[in-house]
Amino acid sequence: QVWYNSTSATLKVRAATTAGTWASGGTMITARQTLAGCGTQTAALGFGGYAPNRNQSEKYNGSTWTSTSPLNTARRGISGCGTQTSALAFGGDVSNVGIATGATEKFNGTTWTAVTAMNTIRYFGGGFGLQTAALSFGGSSTGPGSPQLATTESYNGSTWTAVNSLNAARTAMTGIGILTAGLAVGGQQSPAGSNTLTESWNGTSWAPISSINTATAVGSPAGTQTAALVAGGYGPAALSNTELWNGTSWTTNPNGLAAARGGSAGGGSQTAALVFGGGPPTTGVTEEWTGPGTAVTKTVTAT
Repeated sequence: QVWYNSTSATLKVRAATTAGTWASGGTMITARQTLAGCGTQTAALGFGGYAPNRNQSEKYNGSTWTSTSPLNTARRGISGCGTQTSALAFGGDVSNVGIATGATEKFNGTTWTAVTAMNTIRYFGGGFGLQTAALSFGGSSTGPGSPQLATTESYNGSTWTAVNSLNAARTAMTGIGILTAGLAVGGQQSPAGSNTLTESWNGTSWAPISSINTATAVGSPAGTQTAALVAGGYGPAALSNTELWNGTSWTTNPNGLAAARGGSAGGGSQTAALVFGGGPPTTGVTEEWTGPGTAVTKTVTAT
């Protein structure tokens, strides 16, 4: 569509994007990495992270971040899921040397409240779902050089229950989805570095599926089990890569993040995502994603 806007005296065109692009968003109040996040591009929540270990929480409205009530337990390598007004935080490292916790907190849009802890303490675990229907998987147990985990737990809003384990034990995965349909992407296995492993969760068990193209750990997630996005991460250096999953295979988008980073948080969908925080160096920079096939309006200018 092409039309003339008489109010602004400009020629406008509306067409679908052919490739996804990233644009600058509002910067977080507190720079941090290995934090957790949830929500959408215009209503997100970021919490935890380091350095040092953080308990600060911030809300994003699509343009600016504002402070909200802090977590009860400061931690890095934390997992989270849910929405801006109904979030869940679980696991993490309460030190900077690998002291894992199973502490779980829920957020009601105003304050965090401690609830039943996980059965298995872990940090840098994967997670996805909602506040009353969440999944936690993988990660590391306590101590430097501690073994990676394959154990998986589901949360029903009051208690954690052990369920079927990952096929490949690992830490620092990217988790995407809901309790009955999710993905565990990439991660690390000792002594190897980042990997490309991808597993699919059907609500009962994990199954290996097509690997992501670039090995990554602690990448930023968005989307669903059949329409996912993973941006950045470490592989082993910080990455700017953006990859899209269509339920069958991964495709590398030609446009990556403006700033390569790992340990950032994310949220939203495959067509409208958000990445914030990360490092190195530790940052609060936010980038907003417009996916391929999205209708956009632009002003036509003469060159």
